[in-house]
Amino acid sequence: MGPTIITDSASINKYRNDIVHAIEELKQQFTKTERAIETVSESWKDDNFREFQEYFNEDKEQILPLCDVLNNYEGIILYELEEKIKIIENGTFHL
Repeated sequence: MGPTIITDSASINKYRNDIVHAIEELKQQFTKTERAIETVSESWKDDNFREFQEYFNEDKEQILPLCDVLNNYEGIILYELEEKIKIIENGTFHL
């Protein structure tokens, strides 16, 4: 089965909402993980923790920019596509 093409504004709107929800969940999980690492850092101070913290910091540098990319994709590209499809659906599109 090939890729699916979304051609109605309601489906695009739902997809946009799914992306927003995923971004929110990712940020919430990120914040919880940061807090947990801070708590653990109070008692776990060996080389294994420092290595773990370095890996997390590397991931952190990728997570927040990923959220920005997804947010721009949802808020700019998909929003504009949704609006164009609404125009076509409403029959107000003129060549």
